[in-house]
Amino acid sequence: MTALVIAELTEKSATGNGAFDVLMAAAVPHLEKEFLAGRIKGPEYSQVYLGMMQQTMQISLSFVLQIRKNDLEAQLLEKQLELADKEIELKDKNIELITEEILLKAQQILLVTQQTANAVTENTVLVAQECKLRAEFDLTVANTTKSAQETILLTQKVATEKAETQSIGVDADSMVGKKKALYAAQTAGFQRDAEQKVADLMAKSWMTRRTTDEGTVADGTNMLNDAAVGRAITKMLAGIDA
Repeated sequence: MTALVIAELTEKSATGNGAFDVLMAAAVPHLEKEFLAGRIKGPEYSQVYLGMMQQTMQISLSFVLQIRKNDLEAQLLEKQLELADKEIELKDKNIELITEEILLKAQQILLVTQQTANAVTENTVLVAQECKLRAEFDLTVANTTKSAQETILLTQKVATEKAETQSIGVDADSMVGKKKALYAAQTAGFQRDAEQKVADLMAKSWMTRRTTDEGTVADGTNMLNDAAVGRAITKMLAGIDA
């Protein structure tokens, strides 16, 4: 499990396909551009790079662990579906057995009824037997009804469990619908959190340069002017439905 998570996190290469490798590959060129432009000095470069690497590692690890958690939950649901299918098969077999018992009891009732008509001297005993068989028949019918109801419940359970792992329609206000909505919101939250952290890192880099060099300005190159900030704020407000 640990080896699998590490492989998904990083392939130990600057050009790897791990989550950390990909995010760092996207962030480093921005940092180098600022350094080459002279907006980040030598001593500041290592501090900014270390902070960026730590933030990227945290974001990457959270993303990989969440994906792994979702995969394990999907496997668990799949096992539960298999178990529910087996339970339904068992219930179906029980219904078949009970149905056979009903037919047998019905035949016995017919036989007892015939014996009652033909044997007047044994009437009392035969009537008692008939009553007993009818009671057993009613009990068997009741058991059949119960098994059918349990099968319906298990079928509904299978449909609910499948909704957890498959793209089938469910009511938005149901437990499954709410859970899916929560996963979608969490995924969007991770994406927005990553965007905000990277933006915060770059903004702090600019503020550091501004502190040491008053000639540094917010323009269309570093995207910290009023127009760029306004677009970012508008997008963030849209992301939270504000």
